[in-house]
Amino acid sequence: MKPWKTMKGLLVHPKDKQDKQNVTECVYKVPCANGEKIYVGETEREPGVRLQEHRPEVESKSTRAFTRSQRTASLAEQNESALTDRVTQENHTIHWTKASVID
Repeated sequence: MKPWKTMKGLLVHPKDKQDKQNVTECVYKVPCANGEKIYVGETEREPGVRLQEHRPEVESKSTRAFTRSQRTASLAEQNESALTDRVTQENHTIHWTKASVID
């Protein structure tokens, strides 16, 4: 006869749980501040690193003042990420502090 629960099974955990922000190969979401829309992205690196790549490009595009002709030209422009496209084309504001890992 063997006991179902042992001291070793209750006390020893060989692997520590990873923090969600330090995990690699994940799916993350970034919500918009002015609505219920979210951007969902996938990365093989840590999500914090990927968000730091998104942020400068988004902020450089969102702070520009457009005339009507420049706004029309920016709609045809291809950016480095879909998040930047959403900010420039749909006039969204990103809520960076509420970004989180989904899976």
